[in-house]
Amino acid sequence: MRRRRKHHNRRRGGIGLSAAVTLCLAASLLLFARAGGEEMVQDLISRLAGNGDFIARAVALELGLSPETAEVYAPRTAAAARSEDADDPVAESTYIPLEEENDAPVLDAADKAATITVNNETSYDVDVAACLASGTAIRADGDGPQVLIVHTHGSESYTPDAAFPYSPSENTRTTDTRYNVVRVGDELQKVLGDNGVQAVHIRNIFDSPTYSGSYDRSLAAIDEALSEYPTIQVVIDVHRDSILTDDGTAYKTSCTIDGTEMAQLMFVVGTDEGGLYHPNWQQNLNYVTGLQYRLNRSYPGLMRPVNLRTQRFNQHASTGSMLIEVGSSGNTMTEALAAIRLFGQTLADDLTGA
Repeated sequence: MRRRRKHHNRRRGGIGLSAAVTLCLAASLLLFARAGGEEMVQDLISRLAGNGDFIARAVALELGLSPETAEVYAPRTAAAARSEDADDPVAESTYIPLEEENDAPVLDAADKAATITVNNETSYDVDVAACLASGTAIRADGDGPQVLIVHTHGSESYTPDAAFPYSPSENTRTTDTRYNVVRVGDELQKVLGDNGVQAVHIRNIFDSPTYSGSYDRSLAAIDEALSEYPTIQVVIDVHRDSILTDDGTAYKTSCTIDGTEMAQLMFVVGTDEGGLYHPNWQQNLNYVTGLQYRLNRSYPGLMRPVNLRTQRFNQHASTGSMLIEVGSSGNTMTEALAAIRLFGQTLADDLTGA
């Protein structure tokens, strides 16, 4: 699903106070520099130049936008994009949190639920504390594969960079598995394997050449794999999100962990509210909530809020099913791979009880 980032234009008269304050600040810095504080002023300017929030607000001021609304993302509203049977490329998430909601969670809160945010797009009541208190956990059991990795929209790709140069289609998609989310799945499978968890990876492209029916085709492959490998306990459908402005500019969801910029991740959890059979969706939500808590504690800022939806996204196939959005079309493959490595390590630790 493509979502358009709304620009809320305002007359410059509406930002007169902000402009006046900025001019006064600039004048004060100039006077202070001339009074012998030039070195301190240069240091302050350098730090401001590296502050993303300051730059965003400065640009908003220059363009005549309200700083409070300049960084608000809004979901696309066309009904077709909320359907699993869409004829055109869509993504599953419809929620993009306000920038302040992407800050590191409160990890020292006495209540675990304070570290989890669920964007609930259903009419069901969700009690995060109850989800966590359920103690829903999945542990590796037996000698066979424990995880199934699949891609309902396998052609979803990323913004090219020096490490992964390619020519994407208009919708940032490619069937070349070196550059789409199948490559992300390869990395996840490798990380899990390196940490003692065997995974099966379905590398088929289900959304090309025909997009419509992607979920039907991926469900058939999931059912076949579950039948062939009865030890599988977790099913992961790996996607990437898409955030576009009205002029087609792609934005990314990113964070910095241990000095490395990487894509943010988001769980999308399906329910039965859309009318499709999915009686055990609450168990999936309980499991994902616990995993989100562990990820938030280990890597603050990596996870976007959990997105609870009316669609089921094939998650009825097995308890322990999840859909994960790895970054957005504005992210690079390099950023996506860095993020999925951390997720894979955490998932492996969770499955093995480490």
